[in-house]
Amino acid sequence: MKDKVSGGIARRPGSDRAAFEAASGRKIRVLVRLDTDLQSARIQVGGTLTSENLRALYAVARRTNALAPGIEILVDLSGARVTGNALDDLKTVERQEHLPEASDPLHLACRLRVLDLVAA
Repeated sequence: MKDKVSGGIARRPGSDRAAFEAASGRKIRVLVRLDTDLQSARIQVGGTLTSENLRALYAVARRTNALAPGIEILVDLSGARVTGNALDDLKTVERQEHLPEASDPLHLACRLRVLDLVAA
């Protein structure tokens, strides 16, 4: 069946919504909270954190670190589902105190701390 407006194939009602929900299941949502004296920041992560979208989290961490260099950045994964090697990659960044070079070409020090996931 052709769509009269665009000439494309008409979709069933709700199919766009289902496609969006399926795609959003692989996305992350972040909320950054800074304390008033800029000594620490908390990045709350929601959605599904994967090795593929971890770069987006690194970009948020880099921008937070640029706002107040040396700030302790707590990554709160309690509201997120973590898949693949994402947690291992974050723990490596935590130990090295630098974001991956692809995410931060200047390779500035970054005090990232991962809050351990609570077992459900």
